[in-house]
Amino acid sequence: MTLALRDAKAARGDAAVAVVLGLGQNGMATCRALGRVGIPVMAIDNDLDQPSARTRYGVKIGCRDFASAGPGLVDTLLEIGRGLSQKGVLFPSGDLNQALVSVHREPLSEHYHIAMPPKPVVEMFLNKKLFYQFAMDHSFPIPQTFFPNGAADVDRIAGRLAYPCLIKPFQPNATWRQTFDTRLFVADSPDALRALYDHLFRVHEDLIVQEYMPGPDSELWWGVTYLDRAGEPLAVWTGRKLRQYPRRFGTATLAESRWDPWVAQEATAVLKAMGHRGYGVVEFKRDRRDGRFKITEVTGGRTWFPHSLVTRSGINLPLIWYRDALGQRVDVPSTYEQGIKWIHEERDLKTVSLYFLPEGELSLWSWLRSYRGKRVYAYAAWDDPRPLLVSLRRVFKAGWRRLKRRLSVAQPERVRHAGKKPKQMEELLLAADPTVGRSLRRVDFE
Repeated sequence: MTLALRDAKAARGDAAVAVVLGLGQNGMATCRALGRVGIPVMAIDNDLDQPSARTRYGVKIGCRDFASAGPGLVDTLLEIGRGLSQKGVLFPSGDLNQALVSVHREPLSEHYHIAMPPKPVVEMFLNKKLFYQFAMDHSFPIPQTFFPNGAADVDRIAGRLAYPCLIKPFQPNATWRQTFDTRLFVADSPDALRALYDHLFRVHEDLIVQEYMPGPDSELWWGVTYLDRAGEPLAVWTGRKLRQYPRRFGTATLAESRWDPWVAQEATAVLKAMGHRGYGVVEFKRDRRDGRFKITEVTGGRTWFPHSLVTRSGINLPLIWYRDALGQRVDVPSTYEQGIKWIHEERDLKTVSLYFLPEGELSLWSWLRSYRGKRVYAYAAWDDPRPLLVSLRRVFKAGWRRLKRRLSVAQPERVRHAGKKPKQMEELLLAADPTVGRSLRRVDFE
């Protein structure tokens, strides 16, 4: 780490160093957005071999505790901070490191500018139950949502729901992450809901049951903004998903910049009502049953998965964040370019090949046509080619392994849920996992 700190000092000049927590795709996008305008960047991760960690923008620091947000990450941040001649600016990029920065903000603030809302607001972003209750109390639109308190409660609400419905933890704990490959399960009947609740309650006692809103992934919209210290928006951007992985319940693989005034206004209203300050995102889905937008997700105090699309559209949110945290003047364009498409090369290939092509929703030609127009990529960039090259190598290796498996003796289906479970329970969890469930028990999502 000492060598990396020395390199950072030599590179930074008189500017404050931006310290990015995470070198996944959105962390890399933050490094690029800041590095391209001459801001010195340092980035911390435990995996410096992943494709996005190969970006040329920024000095990389390895930290074994990064993925778990363990105490070693705080120690690393404090060591880096003590080596800086002036306070840096922290950029969390995930829930775990955001929560860690929020909890330890007092000692970290001696070395860093932290543009983050108060701790109760951060907790509301991280705790779905708190947010959904807040939304209901303030009459913000959300799908029908219940917080069951035991099996008797599930019996009571099972007959009031439209199916399929979702069952998920209010905030996944370590046991959930170690046990399951998915963040939620799908129940397609009252009996399936009761059975899932009985099994999942053993892993996480605080569960949420929520109606699924029918409609394609292209009906998912974002309102993205940055609220200054007075709670006023410095910039507002809207756009929408076109595809995601896993389908219906995942993260974007193809998205576009597109203005929607209602989404912009409602997203800002939600974040202001929460008492948020800084970077915030509200995701909506248009419910096919009544045509209304309803909130599906909120994110704040950290960067967001496809935010390089916002930068490419003309609003550099990491730069706005950096300057606002330092108390500098912030110049924001009044408009941005619409129709820019963002493509995650690996994940879009995966979702198209696993879902859209086999189910006949795309032909090869219509898939290629979906990329028409101006584009920005998750990995590919002329000025920063290594992430794409490493990603391509990974794709080719995975394809070769899959081909060898097909040519060899058929292997039993991989168990997606760790631990020894009764066969009936395993089959239920597999069938309710939205990443594989369609192949095991067909669920009518529409």
